[in-house]
Amino acid sequence: MHRLRKTYHLVLFLSTLSMVWGCRKDTHEFIPYTPTLEDLGLLLLQAPEASTRTVFQFSGNAVSDTMLTSASGVRVFLADTENLFADDAGSPVPCSTCPTLKIDVTTVLRKGDFLARKLPTATYPDSRMLESAGAVQVRVLCGNKVLQLLPNRYLKVQIPAVNTAQPDMSVFTGVLDAAENVTGWTNTNEPAFLAQWPLPGTSDQQSGYELIVPQTGWSNCARSLPETGSPFCVTLPGQFTALNARVFLVFQNTNAVAELTGNETSSEFCFPEAPLGYPVQVVVVGKTGGQYWLAKQFTEIGTNVQLPLQPAPLSEQDILNYLKSL
Repeated sequence: MHRLRKTYHLVLFLSTLSMVWGCRKDTHEFIPYTPTLEDLGLLLLQAPEASTRTVFQFSGNAVSDTMLTSASGVRVFLADTENLFADDAGSPVPCSTCPTLKIDVTTVLRKGDFLARKLPTATYPDSRMLESAGAVQVRVLCGNKVLQLLPNRYLKVQIPAVNTAQPDMSVFTGVLDAAENVTGWTNTNEPAFLAQWPLPGTSDQQSGYELIVPQTGWSNCARSLPETGSPFCVTLPGQFTALNARVFLVFQNTNAVAELTGNETSSEFCFPEAPLGYPVQVVVVGKTGGQYWLAKQFTEIGTNVQLPLQPAPLSEQDILNYLKSL
């Protein structure tokens, strides 16, 4: 009898529990994939060739006026180096006082390199698109201390033209966020001059642009695209958000790249001022778990575009090869 009472109580408990779960409403909780933006950034940074960065080093002596030629053909001119640079506090730093002086020059000429180095070709803060003839970053280090230009001093920089040099280019400087990423460009209203200079060891001339650069860091030889802009949005499947995907507009006949902005809870990515009428390739790079994904589609920028895209799984090396081809 005692055993029957225990069995009855157990059956009653299980029956009640079944009723509770039977009445419980189904809930759907979105669990995002682990953030992988750092992995994507490291992948993209493998796309630029080694020749796009050159480091010049001087030790223990005064640096006379000189011209530095990078592996990519960019030329940086240093003049009056004892009165050229300052530290973060604004105090002058003569080059002769540096145990080691490093001039680090990074060049971005290709659309694929703009994308890889997370450099939009758009103004800040209004996101107006720019056509770029090339961007250059000049970093100056005295030992481990980063130097800036003194007020009213400048660097002269020459950038080779990839194609025919175009008129009406200006000098833009990079605007940095708290993490020192370039968020856009501001116009210095200084023109970029057409120039020619001899190629080493030949009688040929290199055509390009001469920039008077008012600061170290990133500078861009560019001009604004005049067309009216309109929002351009891309919608991805639900597993992709700003935590694990990046979306770009790569212009086909213009040296310009725009990154679309998303957020952590939505699969929609948008750019606010895409210039109308331009043919572009929309490029999506994502990673979920250990799998990389790529989507690419040609289209033309229209008014208020809402474009759905479905990335396909691809190997890391295949994505890298594609990025190098842009």
